[in-house]
Amino acid sequence: MKRVLLLEQYLFKQNKELLDLQAMEMDNALCAFFRQMNISDETFEMENDRGLKRKFTINWDERLLQGRGIKGFFANYHADYLWIGVTKKDQIKVASQEDIPTVNELHNPNHAQAVLKDLANFANHNNAWFQLYQSAEKFQLNPNDNQLLCLPYLREMETFDYQIRTVQSVLSRFKGRVMLSDEVGLGKTVEAGMAMLEYIMRGLTRRILILTPPSLVQQWENEMKRKFNQDFIRADDPAFKKMGDAAWGHYQKVIASIDTAKRKNHRTNISEQFYDLVIVDEAHHLKNRRTQKWQFVNAINKKYIFLLTATPVQNHLEELYNLITLLKPGQLSTYRNFRKNFIDGKEGIEVKNVDRLKGLLGDVMIRNKRNNVDVTFTTRTAYTRTITIPPREKELYDHLSTFIRNNYERQHSVLNRFRLKNLQEQIGSTITALIPSLEGLAANEKLSAFDRKALQQFLDEARAIIADSAAGNEKARETASILQEFDGKMIVFTKFASTQRYLSDFLKDSGFKVAEFHGGLRRKEKEEQVTYFRDEADVLVSTEIGGEGRNLQFCNGMINYDLPWNPMAIEQRIGRIHRIGQERDVFVYNLVAEHTIEYYILDLLDRKINMFELVVGEVDAILGDMEDDEDFSEMVMKAWVDAENKEEVEKELDEIGETMLQNKQKLIKRRDLDDTLF
Repeated sequence: MKRVLLLEQYLFKQNKELLDLQAMEMDNALCAFFRQMNISDETFEMENDRGLKRKFTINWDERLLQGRGIKGFFANYHADYLWIGVTKKDQIKVASQEDIPTVNELHNPNHAQAVLKDLANFANHNNAWFQLYQSAEKFQLNPNDNQLLCLPYLREMETFDYQIRTVQSVLSRFKGRVMLSDEVGLGKTVEAGMAMLEYIMRGLTRRILILTPPSLVQQWENEMKRKFNQDFIRADDPAFKKMGDAAWGHYQKVIASIDTAKRKNHRTNISEQFYDLVIVDEAHHLKNRRTQKWQFVNAINKKYIFLLTATPVQNHLEELYNLITLLKPGQLSTYRNFRKNFIDGKEGIEVKNVDRLKGLLGDVMIRNKRNNVDVTFTTRTAYTRTITIPPREKELYDHLSTFIRNNYERQHSVLNRFRLKNLQEQIGSTITALIPSLEGLAANEKLSAFDRKALQQFLDEARAIIADSAAGNEKARETASILQEFDGKMIVFTKFASTQRYLSDFLKDSGFKVAEFHGGLRRKEKEEQVTYFRDEADVLVSTEIGGEGRNLQFCNGMINYDLPWNPMAIEQRIGRIHRIGQERDVFVYNLVAEHTIEYYILDLLDRKINMFELVVGEVDAILGDMEDDEDFSEMVMKAWVDAENKEEVEKELDEIGETMLQNKQKLIKRRDLDDTLF
């Protein structure tokens, strides 16, 4: 076989999983090679060592090498790893793991040749040589300490100059103990992930603990994997739970809800560990140093710590003092001295000696603002479509809601609050989503005969409604109407897999090309559906778990088929398409049935705080302390079950709305402080 002489050599791993789709996922080494070649979106030619030439392009967002004939190009290579390089004639060539000569002058050519031979012939069960090669290659490409090693290895994301500067500052200026306080929507998670990956690649970090609010645990897990290729285990993962107390010491990289981690049994085990890096998202929840959360994080043994928050001050400058003290105790002296030197007025929100305080904060925090970064943001517009459901369906909704109210405080082992709340959410989505739960409950022998009879009646009525082809389709028909009106692709989000299947079938029967996305798909199937949506389909019908972390910004319209009860969940859905990199204005449609709990929630969020007109991320700031003791959806559910009529529902929810409105007004005041201090 003809020997291939490669001047620039990279060793990469073949991934044949997507070859049938005329694509191959690129590993870090292959990405680094093409970035070194300055290949962006142009077509280029490659040749293999069998003389076969093919033209390719690169999808950097998905890290895919694409081109017709790619399957045949790699078909005869059976080894896991291949070489890629550039010949003297500037031809990109792929070669098998055979003895590849080097053109460099070597002081000890025999020894070098032996090493190269070992590298070329390593066995699949032993990756030591390959890992050594990759590690050496990373540092060879980036000898300058201020040059980031991680940039070629980021996936499915565009980085901006301000983010690169931020990460460089984290490493050099702040020495790994920093508060990342960018304004909402500027990508604090990306900056933290980049800095984390940089520390990993430099060999400075191995054991990492990420603490987040409960609603963000899965999102962090997905982003760490998809964007940074880092495998974290969640503290609620069955494998983690199975190990018990030993899990905290066994796993190197853990993501946990801070509410879970601070519990006494977990807190004790975590305090016995030493972490190279601790990352705390939504760190403003640590603003009070007298709380268990603050004391828990303060007690963790750690080398580096990143605190992420867009709102370092919410109600009082003491909160800023408490956060800075977590990072660098003594930086702001004692609180008594801090108050004397920097707090003006009784409210605690006015600052004095501004320049001096700015200097102290500049040693521990970075705050990028929208008006001084190289990012353009588009607007978003929301529309509400209110559905009037037929009398028969409304009667089932009302009767089931009454049953839920009557049982909500019973604390029954089967009819517990979680299951009852789930029933209420399911009937707000579709009758179809309700049936599996009713079937299970109606047959559950742990329930009384009276309860089983009532549930069986609900089940029979739900089945009868579905059997009537003219019933149960109002929201689906409204969805089809919106799709016909909208000029472009749309995503439809639903919480329930059964609703996702039902709606997909309905829209297909209505003549739409439908892509489907849900957690049950395998990796290859997910890629096929995203490609189909981008290239051909009119609509993507997706569950929340399906869309996590996906780059779907080629789409600028979405429908909330069923409305999440927590504003942050709504915000996360919108964030799939309204984020950095979106070039068009975004349109959001909310479907609600009249006088349902979702109807009142939407009225509350839209009328009281104009949620859909807020800047991305401000919703969390407005929720403020409200969720410290109870999830927002639990507050809404309690208001729903305590009310005896719609007037009382409106009154109960209006009280929640008043608290949110006060928090919004505080947010406006904080902007003035922000302009002064940051």
